[in-house]
Amino acid sequence: MEEKSTFWQSAMTYGFYLGVATVLFSVILYAMGQNLNPSLTWLSYVIIAAGILISQRNYRNKELDGYISYGTALRFGVAAMLFAGIIQSLYTVILFRFIDPTLLDQIRVMQEETMLQQGLPEESIEVATAMMSKFQSPAIIAISGLFSFALLGFIISLATSIIVKKHDEGNAFDEAMEEVQKEE
Repeated sequence: MEEKSTFWQSAMTYGFYLGVATVLFSVILYAMGQNLNPSLTWLSYVIIAAGILISQRNYRNKELDGYISYGTALRFGVAAMLFAGIIQSLYTVILFRFIDPTLLDQIRVMQEETMLQQGLPEESIEVATAMMSKFQSPAIIAISGLFSFALLGFIISLATSIIVKKHDEGNAFDEAMEEVQKEE
């Protein structure tokens, strides 16, 4: 029972740190006027991957005496990202509701321009824009962001868990000698 409470407590702690890091990155991008720059999205993935890897390693080394299975590392990475997603979703609601309510309109315009560049007919763009606007409330964006963070955490943790996993192999000589002594 101790391990389960440690698991969730550690996931919450590291998820909080990771969530704060992603929010700080978002705030920096917003302050620089680059929050709608899609080419900087890859940098947030690097921050998230590094955060998951550091979280898994710290959990393994501090809570599990240096050993962790692939499955536990995977679960821990997803759990930490779930808590980070809560922090990021709260920031998203605050940003779209209070800090910059015009940001959703800017996103819609950017999406329309992208569709125009792709050569879609005007009628298709209007239908797509009407459909997207139904799903672009701050609450829906926050909820979908939470699920996106969990999914992203799963995908990234698939890779980082390979790096972090470490099994307790024990001392093979001592184990063999114990078996020999039992047979005698």
